[in-house]
Amino acid sequence: MTAGTAVPEVAGAPQDSHRLALLGFRPGPGGIGRVMCDLIEGMHRLGIGLDLLLPPGDYPEWERIWHAAPRRFELATRDPLQATQQLSAYLLREGPKAVLSNKDRTSALLAQCTSRGAPPVVVCRIGSDLREKVRRQAFWRRAAYRRERQRIYSAADALIGNSEGVVASLRELLGPAAPPLHCIPNPVDLDRIARLAASEDVHPWCLEARTPLVISVGRLVSAKDFATLIRAFSQLHKRLPARLLILGEGRQRGTLQRLIRRLGLSDVAALPGFCPNPFAHLARADLFVLSSRYEGSPNALIEALACGLPCVATDCRSGPREILAEGRLGPLVPVGNALALADAMRHVLNSPPPRTTLLEAARRFDRDANVVRYAEVLGLLSVGGSPAQ
Repeated sequence: MTAGTAVPEVAGAPQDSHRLALLGFRPGPGGIGRVMCDLIEGMHRLGIGLDLLLPPGDYPEWERIWHAAPRRFELATRDPLQATQQLSAYLLREGPKAVLSNKDRTSALLAQCTSRGAPPVVVCRIGSDLREKVRRQAFWRRAAYRRERQRIYSAADALIGNSEGVVASLRELLGPAAPPLHCIPNPVDLDRIARLAASEDVHPWCLEARTPLVISVGRLVSAKDFATLIRAFSQLHKRLPARLLILGEGRQRGTLQRLIRRLGLSDVAALPGFCPNPFAHLARADLFVLSSRYEGSPNALIEALACGLPCVATDCRSGPREILAEGRLGPLVPVGNALALADAMRHVLNSPPPRTTLLEAARRFDRDANVVRYAEVLGLLSVGGSPAQ
């Protein structure tokens, strides 16, 4: 399946006492699609049946999961009334053992359609720091936004945050009303990354070893703050000839392209667009940079470590500090500070850490171990890995 191909329908099957329903997806490419594919494949390896409740659209990341034979059900998340009816009918008819929601919109639907402590087990996965999300609301909306998140998350049987920072933000938001909170890193298929990293289908700059290559990966949106990365690269390039690739697509493409032209970087900085295999590029680059204003647990940073690539990251509130071991694996710089970012980039290019150290650090994100933890929280496995009764 390629981009532009719709997700195939899979015929229904009898109820499965250990079936997991997954909902909360956005059509189109993105890092979260890779996380969910790894989670789905890991659940399949555990023998857990899967239902995907998806809005209409294309899912180019998901070609690799169809061997797991998940069933697909439509969920019109842009129409709350219709989506509520669809979800209620699905839960009544199919009776999944557990439901995992990946977005606030579908978590809100679940809060209307289920009861805490009653079947199925309802778990919400949160991948962003709630303190930052509240802070970035308009002042007059913040109180209502907080109350709505409190209502949604308090209705779940458990919450999974993908970093300690995310869990801390949930604890602060919910207080004593919080359901059980669990920190589980994003599951990453390290073996698959190693296989795909060997591909030679890469941007031509990846094949020119004489010039250092700086790379970043992510949607071209304001939260990733690629403008600061481009400004930092401009400062770096004045002292050290290098090239910059930013892999990803998004609504800020035009703004970033204009900034590249204005800084005179058109020959050394490029935005190739979405790349289905970023790992081959990461494996051939010299430095990965995460310039985000805020994160939950940035998967691209984990994937860079898994490719043995030296990293620099902004010290945003949640994610990079944990992934880079308090800065021991790579420098952490203040958010939005282009000069500090440029200095850190130059330092790591001149003195990179050992590749073996980075590869070893990536092992704690291994898919299979973290999927087992998901299954335990969802009540699909008892603690220790045996099937739940």
